[in-house]
Amino acid sequence: MNNMWKLFIANLKMTIRDKQAIFWSLAFPLMFIIIFGLFDFEAIGDAKYVIIDNAQSELSTQAIDGFAQIDFLKREDFSGSLDTAKTQLQNGDIDFILVIPENFSLNTEPAAIDPGATPDTFQAPQIDPLQVYYDENNLLSNQVALGVINTFVDHMNLQLTGAQPILSYTTESVQAKDIRYIDLIMPGILGMAIMTSAVIGISTGISRYREQQLLKRLSATPIKVRTFLMAEVLSYLALTLVQVSLIMLLARIAFGVQVYGSYLLIYLLAIFGSIIFLNLGFAVAGYSKNTKTAEALSQVVTMPMMFFSGVFFPVETLPKAVASVVQFLPLTPMIEALRKISIDAQGIDAMWSQLGLMAGWIVISFLIAWKSFKFKDAEV
Repeated sequence: MNNMWKLFIANLKMTIRDKQAIFWSLAFPLMFIIIFGLFDFEAIGDAKYVIIDNAQSELSTQAIDGFAQIDFLKREDFSGSLDTAKTQLQNGDIDFILVIPENFSLNTEPAAIDPGATPDTFQAPQIDPLQVYYDENNLLSNQVALGVINTFVDHMNLQLTGAQPILSYTTESVQAKDIRYIDLIMPGILGMAIMTSAVIGISTGISRYREQQLLKRLSATPIKVRTFLMAEVLSYLALTLVQVSLIMLLARIAFGVQVYGSYLLIYLLAIFGSIIFLNLGFAVAGYSKNTKTAEALSQVVTMPMMFFSGVFFPVETLPKAVASVVQFLPLTPMIEALRKISIDAQGIDAMWSQLGLMAGWIVISFLIAWKSFKFKDAEV
């Protein structure tokens, strides 16, 4: 055990001195945080909304169809209560809520409408106003959305009566979390950094040891190769904790990114995910004949997950057939769980499905590594 801790310190020093390892572990993810933090992605995009139709009338259907024709607005499927919709609004999942009241209909008694009535004597039917709930933090979306709603209501008034306005709406702001693109992408970059440093670092490091016949020379010493590799794994896990800390610190100081959930859960999840990618790193090293091959195979493993697992763009924006597949990639559940902690302040009870997938990948990746990784120049 004493030898393992000495090797752990030695491996940690070697990792720190390895310029390539430092680049993939620290410089690479920090560079992405800076680049994406500088862009204002909040200035673009559609305003997402849900409709709660309490009237179920011909007029409400007409209003819903009219909103569907507005390109700027994107209606989300929803069948819950107003409280549920407000929760989505507070979490930043939607930009506003449109509630159609029960008394939203043109149905009136025949005697109430006089064909000979003048505009001065015309009695418009009493229709309750539409209710709009919006996120006061998202200034751009709510200003444009409210402007569109105002124009839409005016247009419907002209169509229905040609004179007196019979439709109106009220607004109510809801204090929501100020979720920006950088807040969304930070957990994704955490997952990406853990993946790239583990897969590329372990695979190229072990391949380099083979080329240098270090493992073979270790077999002639009292130190077992398995002890050396355990120290190697522990040094990468320690580097993961440093890596995660620096990314969150930079995001907080430079761009005001706030973690709403437990930091401890983030660190535990980072360690949990690192085990998957360290196993994949050993698997890549097992299939690689030299360091250059290890570098190439590492890119083949990590690059697809970097772009398909939701690091930069939501998985939901992919075609459904593709999204149904990439949700089972090892990086996808890890990023989803990190976002649940960082953005939604949720605990372990809200991420059992993600943890289950990650646990499955630990077993799968270990079996792949066990089958592919053979010591050709040293016995374990």
